[in-house]
Amino acid sequence: MAEKIQHPPVRPEHPVGADLTALATLSGARVIGDDRTVVGATLRAQHAAPGELFAALPGARVHGARFAAEAVAAGAVAVLTDDEGLRLLQADPATADVSVLLHPEPRSILGVVSARIYGDPSQQLTLIGITGTSGKTTTAYLTEAALRAGGHVVGLIGTVEIRIDGTPVPSSLTTPEAPDLQRMFAVMRERGVDAVVMEVSSHALSLGRVDGACFAVGGFTNLSQDHLDFHHTMEEYFSAKARLFDGAAPDHAAAAVICVDDEWGERMAEVARAGAERVATVSVSGAADWSIVGQVEADGGRQTVAVRDATGAEHVMAVPLPGAYNVANAMLAVGLATTAGVPTATAIAGLDHVRVPGRVEQVDRGQDFLAVVDYAHKPAAVEAVLATLSAQILSAQIRSAQTRGALAVVLGAGGDRDTEKRPLMGAAAARGADLVIITDDNPRSEDPATIRAAVRAGAEAVPAGERRATEIREYGDRAAAIAAAVAWAGPGDVVLVAGKGHESGQEIAGQVHPFDDRLVLAAALEARAAAAEAEPLTVYVAPAGATIEQAGRLLRLMVTDAVDAGVGSAHRPDADVTRGRRTWAFFGDLAEAGADENARCVAHDLIGRRAVRLAVDQTVAVGDTRAVRALYQGAIQEGSWGDEAGFHLTLDEVLAQQRADVGTSAAPRAGDMVLIAGGTDLAEALVAAWRDEAGLAVQVHTP
Repeated sequence: MAEKIQHPPVRPEHPVGADLTALATLSGARVIGDDRTVVGATLRAQHAAPGELFAALPGARVHGARFAAEAVAAGAVAVLTDDEGLRLLQADPATADVSVLLHPEPRSILGVVSARIYGDPSQQLTLIGITGTSGKTTTAYLTEAALRAGGHVVGLIGTVEIRIDGTPVPSSLTTPEAPDLQRMFAVMRERGVDAVVMEVSSHALSLGRVDGACFAVGGFTNLSQDHLDFHHTMEEYFSAKARLFDGAAPDHAAAAVICVDDEWGERMAEVARAGAERVATVSVSGAADWSIVGQVEADGGRQTVAVRDATGAEHVMAVPLPGAYNVANAMLAVGLATTAGVPTATAIAGLDHVRVPGRVEQVDRGQDFLAVVDYAHKPAAVEAVLATLSAQILSAQIRSAQTRGALAVVLGAGGDRDTEKRPLMGAAAARGADLVIITDDNPRSEDPATIRAAVRAGAEAVPAGERRATEIREYGDRAAAIAAAVAWAGPGDVVLVAGKGHESGQEIAGQVHPFDDRLVLAAALEARAAAAEAEPLTVYVAPAGATIEQAGRLLRLMVTDAVDAGVGSAHRPDADVTRGRRTWAFFGDLAEAGADENARCVAHDLIGRRAVRLAVDQTVAVGDTRAVRALYQGAIQEGSWGDEAGFHLTLDEVLAQQRADVGTSAAPRAGDMVLIAGGTDLAEALVAAWRDEAGLAVQVHTP
């Protein structure tokens, strides 16, 4: 995911604080220097404030103690570090006398130390932690809504945002470090929060970021391949998630609600039963404490299901999101809320109007097809959301058989992350969508083309019998990829833009550029609508096997019509200059009955020259024959500057150029006039590209 804008930390107005000696006793650390009372903690020297403890941890590239002078200058009164950090501190006159809390593994105690400094705030909150590969964010929002319906003042800490009682709080991190997390708990407690819902990542569990947190309830969604660049194996990944439920872990949840729709869930339930006071299971596909007992009904992205709860009572539950996985997320959320004390009926009622940013989020600009943005950036998540949208298409087709009902997906893969999942992402897309458009996600420091190639290889490797995709395209420009999908869509189709969801930036070569899939998709939809209302692209198509004479007559007709309409640089009045409407002639190999090769070349040369003499703005020759090359040479020699003509050896070449230049003056646009003559499939392919990819209203004339 792209990095967020850096915000200064929000601090409690009435800090509790703790003495270094008390922290040393708690953590097994040792105090070097004077005892101090610290009122806050931070890992970031630039965010240090007076009276705080600066955590100077060893890093992969540089030791945090090298930034201690900045923290001390900002008012930090003590430093938590290791022996190497102490050596660096004592070697710098600016930090030689600062008090030190010394521990051989300072990260391992940072959580409990931070919690004590802020008064162990989570002990005074009903803290609900949600972990798993997919569904954490959606489940967190649903749980927040269920708790608020039960009268709780709720804090939310998640991937998308941090908020207090529904109001966003500025934050820089999706998974806060231990000092940031405990500080936020303290702020929430001060502002009247009594329950907190938190997404808990495997990184947070592995790196001790949630150490010192007191979880009342833990929830597990599912497990599928992700983050293997960090955990290396699925077993390691599972073990990291299991820390939230393992009774041997110091901060395991007191109670647990586990989705058991996969084997990992079954195993996690066993882990939880060995360590939690109460364990409830959830399933949409089998036996569990919470299960589906009635037919799922779907209407416009909403679902209604009959649910049996852990007491055996049955309820009707409305889920404001599509997909079986969101039914599972909703049941998990209700299970978490009821375990925290909210009546089941109240919790279910609270789900009714939940909206989760970037999760199956519809973008509607009045188009006659469905356009959706989703955060799916893992193979299993891509597969699940495509299956959900396919089910919606099928449901719509049952109601109306007048639509094509095709599905396009735009996706890529992140750089500097698990490389093994890239081909799996492409394979999931090819199995689940009719059109797969591969583009850049957040390449970060990697070569974007290399990432795209890996995704594409996975898509193309899917056997024909398993592949739904009939077309695979690739665009380096994500905005162009989204525009191409929008241009392709017809009535009743679905366009899914996957991978970035709620993110508002795209990280390329260390720079985060503004980019929000929802805004870019909306702009593409609006541009398509505007193009539909604009003038058509008028295309004159010569019959198959057209002769030089037939092509010449059609060329004359197009030019005559262009003169009448004021189209073309030679025919446009001065007042119409800004409209820039142009004329084009695309020629393949033309027939010339009875002529030898030399005569054919001369005839092609002459029609190329004629197009330029008739002031056609751009003449394009397509093909690898001598005759086509002669046509191009004739146009070049007749022209003044050499840029009146273009040449492409193959149809694929000219299509690639048209796609790359869509929307610019280097490709036909609304209001232009075009002649196409000669070449197998040339007219059909170009018209399809302009109509389906460029989104132009194409008006075809045939003699």
